Amino acid sequence: MKKTIAAISLFMAVAAVAAAGPQLAAADPAVQSASGSGRVHLGLPFRNFAFSATRHADGAVTGQAEVMRSDTGVRLHIEIDCLNVLGDLAVMSGVVTATNSPEVPVGVDELFAVRDNGEGPNAPADEITLAFSGLGIACTNIPDPGLLAPFLFTIESGQIQVQQK
Repeated sequence: MKKTIAAISLFMAVAAVAAAGPQLAAADPAVQSASGSGRVHLGLPFRNFAFSATRHADGAVTGQAEVMRSDTGVRLHIEIDCLNVLGDLAVMSGVVTATNSPEVPVGVDELFAVRDNGEGPNAPADEITLAFSGLGIACTNIPDPGLLAPFLFTIESGQIQVQQK
């Protein structure tokens, strides 16, 4: 129970930072952004996730992501350094900076994508891919959203926002 409460608190804190992100970057307006949090089931285990990424007007990308697997307790913190918005799909990549898993060590590159399927009760659920480890591919190497479409999973709770100005 304590682990569940701690995990929920961690994801709520990251989600709060994600929500505050656009306000914090008022001096340097964002030209692209993606943020969200939620849960996705993959068979019996589920994964909680939270992320926020911003491409600033000067081209710099800042962001972070947290991922936790329910079946293994594995947690990853990813510093996002690449954001590529392709319509309603955002592709992000970065480097693991904290982990409790020997299979995914600090310094490994990660790539994942999310799709914002709109708002309101009639909108389909948003989607997320798994985080792909060690591919050595930056997010800008994915020019076509169709390449990742087969790898998207419906999130069962949460919300994703993808914006391009």
